[in-house]
Amino acid sequence: MPETAALHSLGRSHVPAGGVHGPSTGPTEHGVDTVASTDTEAAPDHAATSWAGGRNRRQRRRRTLRIAGVVTTLLAFAGAVVVGAVLSLDRSLTRVEVDGLADGTLPGTTESERSDGGDAGAETDPSGTSDLDVHIDRDADPVTVLVLGSDTREVLTEEERAELGTGMAWGERTEVVALVRVDDAAGELRMVNIPRDSLVTRCDGSRGRINAAYGIGEGSEVGGVSCVVQSVTAWSGIDIDHAVKVDFRGFIDIVDAIGGVEMFIQEPLQDERANLDLEAGCQMLDGADALAFARARSIDDDFGRISRQQRLLVELRDQVQENGVFAEPVRTLRLAEAIAGSMQVDSSLTLNRIRQLVMGHRGTLQEDLVTRTVPGERATGTEAWLLEPDEQAAQELFTWLLEGDPQPEEEPDAPTAGAPADATTGDEAAEADEVDEEDVPAGSQPQRCP
Repeated sequence: MPETAALHSLGRSHVPAGGVHGPSTGPTEHGVDTVASTDTEAAPDHAATSWAGGRNRRQRRRRTLRIAGVVTTLLAFAGAVVVGAVLSLDRSLTRVEVDGLADGTLPGTTESERSDGGDAGAETDPSGTSDLDVHIDRDADPVTVLVLGSDTREVLTEEERAELGTGMAWGERTEVVALVRVDDAAGELRMVNIPRDSLVTRCDGSRGRINAAYGIGEGSEVGGVSCVVQSVTAWSGIDIDHAVKVDFRGFIDIVDAIGGVEMFIQEPLQDERANLDLEAGCQMLDGADALAFARARSIDDDFGRISRQQRLLVELRDQVQENGVFAEPVRTLRLAEAIAGSMQVDSSLTLNRIRQLVMGHRGTLQEDLVTRTVPGERATGTEAWLLEPDEQAAQELFTWLLEGDPQPEEEPDAPTAGAPADATTGDEAAEADEVDEEDVPAGSQPQRCP
């Protein structure tokens, strides 16, 4: 039936008996009698509309609640994924217990906050860049880090050892031993390298190469990194806050994570033992090339190798700086996490502690990296090649690491007329420059590509 008739029929079904045929209510303004059923039929139309509107509102509320529930579930799931990823990254860090480190806690830090890498008296990162609470000390204390480079081949496959030219050497030694000082008041990053053959007193009381201290510790209950920390601390008098160790694979991963390093090679460099073969000119070194560059010592000696390693670090840091990484907190944190994930770190370096250090010292990380090396002479009376460190020079370098260069004294007044003045002739200056150039190890001078 037509829609109107259907509605009228629905309306009449609710009218009491006799209501449709009841008496007239009287004339209307048009002179037509209006039956009682007319009003009775109009009422159900409003009721139906009201009931339908209420049903629609209830349905909208139910849909809103369902949408809100879905959104809440998705947000909770996303939060769980983020937290899970962060915790997974934190657990992925290779940590080792190290005895002999300084108490690296900051004032007001509780034991539980120390284990989480937090600082009770510091601020929370306002940028919201961290997935964990990053506590930033705006007046961060200076930090001294022991950096070790391992020569273990056990992390490489047979094919990788052949490709990289490392060969197979059993055991593990620390071919790189360096102290890095991060101090906001310094205006620079400082690093002192200790040659691997340096004769020092090691953690067990024996005297021998510093690079063998790790194996001594591993062969005892002391622990490899702990033995190196204790040996370096006893010799230098410097309290070490943290220790990190990187092997061949980790080094390659770090360089590749940065995107390689662009270097200008002044002259061709070849070292068959390190699988190094670089032509002169502008070169982009990937992780494997950079490892060969850092390992090469047949070109000259261990001091030359240290100089090339220092150049490589300077160029890597400068490249990261020029790419604007240190200017952006998120990129700085992500790079620090990638680097830390490729290293073995002491147990106090939780992911949150790493972030705290990076954010607290982000300004210092943008300063120049200044490197120096402990000098020495070949020890006499031994068949093996051992280095007797220059103790006075070593202690001066350790003081420089902590305090920097002494403030220059005021220049004396200009000499009076006729008084002799210290000067060198042009020939003497040219000769000095030639000597300096001869002393510079091959490939060790930083030079960017044009």
